[in-house]
Amino acid sequence: MSFFGSYDGKRLYFKADSDPSKEQDGSKYQFEFRKPQTAVAESPWLLLSEASGIEIPKISSFVERRFANFSKDIKERIVENLSKFIQVFKIDERLAIQVVKQDLPYEDVLEVFVRVNSGGMILTKSDLVFSTIVLHAPEMEKKFIELVDQMNGGGEYDFDTDFIIKSSFVVLGQGAKYDVEKLRDKKYVTALENQFERLERAVVSAKELLKTGAKLLSKRFLKSDLALIPVIDYLFNQPHQQLPDGQSKRIRQYLYMSFFMRFYSYGPDGKLDVIHGRIKAKGDKFPRREIGAYMEERTGIKYDFQLALAASDLDLLLNITEDGVSEIPKLRGWSLEKDHIFPHSLLISKGFGEDLANRLGNFRLLNKTRNILKSKSVPAENAEFFGSDDRELNELFLQARKNLTAPAFESFVTRRETLIAEKVKGFLGF
Repeated sequence: MSFFGSYDGKRLYFKADSDPSKEQDGSKYQFEFRKPQTAVAESPWLLLSEASGIEIPKISSFVERRFANFSKDIKERIVENLSKFIQVFKIDERLAIQVVKQDLPYEDVLEVFVRVNSGGMILTKSDLVFSTIVLHAPEMEKKFIELVDQMNGGGEYDFDTDFIIKSSFVVLGQGAKYDVEKLRDKKYVTALENQFERLERAVVSAKELLKTGAKLLSKRFLKSDLALIPVIDYLFNQPHQQLPDGQSKRIRQYLYMSFFMRFYSYGPDGKLDVIHGRIKAKGDKFPRREIGAYMEERTGIKYDFQLALAASDLDLLLNITEDGVSEIPKLRGWSLEKDHIFPHSLLISKGFGEDLANRLGNFRLLNKTRNILKSKSVPAENAEFFGSDDRELNELFLQARKNLTAPAFESFVTRRETLIAEKVKGFLGF
């Protein structure tokens, strides 16, 4: 676009007499979008497409003809600048130039940009799509970036501008599908500008609900960012975008069940649109039952807590049993790991088999360093794990520790799984 296209009726020009020894705003050479009538032949502004078409042997004659009224010193500088320009953009090929057809769909143009911009900071399709909003509403760029930073905190989560844009599509009734044409629609852009503060409050309230209500303290446990959009949609329509009393447990249940059922793993846009309709119809209460029935209909999985279903995501179950766990930054070997209370290698050496050794009741979350330092023999008598304060479980643990047989170990993990199931069901409100 810079070389051969236009933006808002303007084209990109190079100030041919730029003085590289006198930087302006940190730039040695000046480029500027200008309307053709303001870049007349007598001015030093040269169209990029024209500059790129000059052949090196003909630079001097071109300058003499085009810039005849300029002083000798200026013309010499223009010759040097054009030589540098052609060296950088045509010979060294430091910048890839890709010509696209004028009638190519906008999404395909973005795809071309993504594929060719391999130099410097590589832009993603998300970056380029976001630029479409900024193009029509420049003041929104700072607001989006600040909101994303606020959502991610110190790296707790991993939200991006895509998430905010899709959330805005849903709450403003545009449909969840990521369609670039929506970003160019003046009605949508105007609505976004007018409603952004309201959207911002809803998004921030949703983040607080993640931490305080759902105990999802980091991106590791937030299995799908999309699952949060219906929560934002609901909060967007509440007074002051604050969570009404009695709704926290409803939303917490919906979030975890959407993760356990892997609800957003396919066809998420249509699902978000259906849920949007049910939220609008319900009004002041979060429609947990209506959404649950829809999730059950779409997945064929019963919307109810089932340990066998939830056990496929140990992270989430263990996060609940520990009342919310903050992920440890993965620096210098630190990380949060799923640890076997009775060491895996010890159980296998006794012939227990993988299925028994890897029972849910034998897992806990532990930081990597403690896990490495932990002995591969039977756990210490005062080992810390969820349920250790339950008298029956503690007795079974001590028996297994004293005489590690398959029946003793199985009794321990079975009792612990019962306690885990009770804890999770209570937390989710089943």
